[in-house]
This record gives sequence, C-alpha cells and structure tokens, in this order.
Amino acid sequence: MKTFAVIPIAGKGTRFGSDLPKQFIEVYGKPLFIYTLEKFQNNSDVDYILIACSKDNMLTIKELIKNYNLTKVYKLVQGGDTQLKSIINCIKSVDHELSLEDKIIVHVGNRPNLSDDLISRCIKNYDEIGPLSTVVPCIEVMVNLNDNSIIPRDKTVRIQTPQVYSFGDLKKVIYDENLNNIHANTLCDLLILNNYRVNFIDGELTNFKITYKEDLDIFKTIISNKDNKN
Repeated sequence: MKTFAVIPIAGKGTRFGSDLPKQFIEVYGKPLFIYTLEKFQNNSDVDYILIACSKDNMLTIKELIKNYNLTKVYKLVQGGDTQLKSIINCIKSVDHELSLEDKIIVHVGNRPNLSDDLISRCIKNYDEIGPLSTVVPCIEVMVNLNDNSIIPRDKTVRIQTPQVYSFGDLKKVIYDENLNNIHANTLCDLLILNNYRVNFIDGELTNFKITYKEDLDIFKTIISNKDNKN
C-alpha cells in the first residue's frame, strides 16, 4: 500500500494582487510552495508526491525540485482550469499504477504552515474512519446572503486540506462524465455532492491558506520567529 501526496500549485492567485503567482513568491529566499513540499518530503508516512502546475512553469519547478532535493516528487502534471481538475489530473496520471487501497492525501500548495503531526494524523485516521477532510470551527457570525438569515456557528465548519482518500473511494467519481456540471472546489465537495460520506477531523488554525498579502505577512512572521528560536 502506497501513499501519494497530491499538491496543486497551478493557480494564478488573482486575489493576491500580484503579477507573480503567489506560490512562487519568495519568503526569506525560498518560494512559498517549496515550504509546503518540504513538509511532505520530510514526513515518513508519505511515499510519493504528485504536483499539478501550469505548463509554462514546469521547467522552473523541475529545477527547484532538484535544488531543494525533493526526492519524493514522482511526477509533474499539467494542471486544469480549476483546482479540482488539477487534482484529478494528478490522480489520473498514475491511475494505472494505483491499487484501490492506495491512499491519496491532497493538500493545496498555498497552505505551507501545516504540521508534520497533522499529515501523519490524517493518513493514520483514514484507516479508522475512511475518507476524511480536516476542518476548523467557524469563529465569526455566518450570514446567508440569499435570505439575510444567520447561520448558527455551531452548525458549520470550514473545510481545509489535507484531505485523505483511497483510490477506491475516488475512482468512480473522478471518471463521472457529469463532473463538469457539478460546482465543487475540492474532492470533499465533489464526494458530498455525489452523496458519498466524508468524515471530518480537527485541522489546525495555523494551517491557513495564503490568499491575500496580509496572510503572507503572517507567514513571514511565523518563519522569522521559528528561525530566531533556532
């Protein structure tokens, strides 16, 4: 049984407000997505890493993978026009090598601050509860804009990555011809919308997504503090 980490980094980062895709922005001399890849490179429960990226950046990424000695990177795959399609492209690129029991842990490249413990906990919890996604509480008041009603916070959670599935969990749904008619952002959404059960485990508030420049500033502070402690 093998465990593949699927890391999509093909996004353009339009909300970030930069000409350079945010995953390539350097933090203390290192591209942002390298911080993410290193977490999976260094985790003993991960066997291989698959990366979805744009065709234009493949040569640059190959060079960075070599420079940072990311030996678990198994394949670079051309991303799709959405994050979900990029993830599916990665899985399909190795489907002939996968058994139904092989695990797939999905994590987006712009969440570089996850812990090693979270990765291992996700992979190991799969054996106990099956398909899963990390989630964190909603700490702000939630409003339904359609009818101006308040959604109780204790009835909602925020979906994160990592998410863990087996190839057997995903095989049917990723080859569904009706996929393009379903609005989903992650595999978790896709499975739920197709009436599959997904379990939820606690994520980490520090495993935040870098979407805006303020998020990048927070990450820089975290890295700076870690370096100072070392």
